[in-house]
Amino acid sequence: MGKQRKTWSPELKEQLVLAVLSGEHTIAEAAREYEVSESLIHTWRAQFL
Repeated sequence: MGKQRKTWSPELKEQLVLAVLSGEHTIAEAAREYEVSESLIHTWRAQFL
C-alpha cells in the first residue's frame, strides 16, 4: 500500500502564503511550523500571485 498524501485546505494555504508575503514568517520558518516543504510553499505562493 502507498502512503497517503496530506491535503491542505485552500484557507490554510492562503494563510501560510500571506504570512510569508507580509514578512511575518520566512519561507523556511513557515515550512518548519506547518511541516511543509519549502518548495511547496514556493508553488503555493506562485499560484496565489
